[in-house]
Parts: sequence; C-alpha cells; structure tokens
Amino acid sequence: MNIIDTFRYLVSLEQHKHFSRAAQACYITQPALSNAIKALEDEMNIKIVNRGRNYEGLTNEGKRVLATAHQVLHEIDALKQEIASQSSMPSGNLIIGAIPSALPIASNFVVNLKKNFPGLNPILRSMASHELEMGLENLTLDIAFGYIDRPQLEPYEPRIIPQYNEKYFLIRKSKNKNDHLPEKTTWKNASKLSLCLLTSEMHNRALVNKFFSMANSKVVPVMQTDSIFTLLSCIYYSEFSTILSGPMANFAGFNNELLVSKLIEPDSETAIGIMMPSGRQLTIVQETAHKFAKSSEWVRILEKISNP
Repeated sequence: MNIIDTFRYLVSLEQHKHFSRAAQACYITQPALSNAIKALEDEMNIKIVNRGRNYEGLTNEGKRVLATAHQVLHEIDALKQEIASQSSMPSGNLIIGAIPSALPIASNFVVNLKKNFPGLNPILRSMASHELEMGLENLTLDIAFGYIDRPQLEPYEPRIIPQYNEKYFLIRKSKNKNDHLPEKTTWKNASKLSLCLLTSEMHNRALVNKFFSMANSKVVPVMQTDSIFTLLSCIYYSEFSTILSGPMANFAGFNNELLVSKLIEPDSETAIGIMMPSGRQLTIVQETAHKFAKSSEWVRILEKISNP
C-alpha cells in the first residue's frame, strides 16, 4: 500500500463526496480508490468512510486521518518545492483562495506574481469566507484573499497582510447616452431601488444588510444569487441595480454602459487582507507570495484597482 497515494485518494473523496468522481480526479478506477482506502482502514484497524449506496461522509476517526493526510501532503509538496527551487527562482504550485468580491484583486496578484516568477504555477479558486478559513486551517490553501476582521479567524490566527479597505458602490446600466448616476448615493436611497443582491449566506450580503440597517433602511431584493457574474449579467439585461465592492465596481466600470455611484451615509468600509497559515515555516512559494504582497510594485498596482 502506498500511503501517500491513499492519502491523496482520501482527500479527493472528501472534496468530491463521490467515489467515481474522486477516482476520475485521481486518474484511477473507482475500485482501485475504494480498495486503497479499505486497505488503509485494515492497516489502522478503524473505519474511515461511512459507506452506503453512496458516499455518506467520514467517521470521526476518518476526519482525524483526513487532517493528518492534509498535513502530510502539504509537507511533501513543500519538500518538493524546497528541492526543486532556489530562492531567486521559486517553482511549484501556489493554491490561492479568494472571496468573490476580491477576485479582481487576486487575479491581478496572480498575473503579476507569475510575471515576476515564471516558475510558479498559481491556482486561483473563488471561495466563500468559511471555505477560506477551513482551507487555511487544513492547509489546502497556501494563501487567501478575504475579510480579516471575522471572529472565526481568531482560533488559529493566520498570518495577515492588510491589503485595502473594501468600499461599496451602486451599479446599474445606463438607459440612454445622457443617463448618469450621481457621484455618491445614500444607502437609504439605494434601498428604494429594485436591487439584485447576493444570497444571505454570503458574508458580503451580511455586510450590505448591516449598512442598510445603519441607514435605518430595509431592503427586499428582487433577485438573489451566489454569483457576482450573475449580478452583473442581470443588471446588464434589465433595469435592476446591484451593490458591489470597489474592485468589482472598478472592473464593471470598464463597460461604458454600466454606471457606478459610491454609497454613503454610512461611509462603509471593510478590511481585506492576504492570509496565510500560521504556526509553521512558510514554503518557498508561500514566502515568495508573502514578499511580493508587501512589495512597492504590488502596493502601486493595488491602489489603482481597489476602487473605481
């Protein structure tokens, strides 16, 4: 039994929550994956996977094995990077997670990091805040762009590099060539519009609700989605409006048909930062990203793209 491969199979199974899809992701057959995990169970004399007609999750013992699998695979990848890399020419995968509202920032970070360090292979994933926190904790993420004031971060206190304060903007499509939005709009006035908003489980929506509440306003959206791309599509094809963060508003501003207005009263800001796992030495690729995140080059880029 190759325990490293089996750990990879177990991680894939928990990610895909389906034996066949996990096997496909690992480029093996489903029986081979099932047999490998069964051999690990026999070796450790415990039950790792709850089996029924379909995958039914991990046992408590299986969750402990999964946590160890994440740590072992992380250390092996770090060792490979150390052997293959030099500090001046780092190489290897860099797994990056980002909340949806910070994707334009994370995308620019990836592009410029790759330009400076061609040997890196960045992989950027859009993730909800709680998924970022879980990824940092179980070492499936190398770095994350997210909200740095969430209380859920306190138990494991990740390394944090503050990036920018997320501001909020009202966006809608122009109705004609002479149409315009005021430079600034109050949250109270925005609450009277037909708004498309993110769904309630998204942390960004919780923040938007808080700012409406501070303005003594309540909003009932005409449509909700968990996709910012869908928000932009809806306002482009309708007379609805939406509320987006500064980086997304900056991105939307590239389309001359979309109008942008800063939301005020209250003047709302939320801290966004880069987070990295704590309590262990950074890998070469993590250290490279860490240094670039603090560089004057990145600070200049960040200032240009964090708000319209």
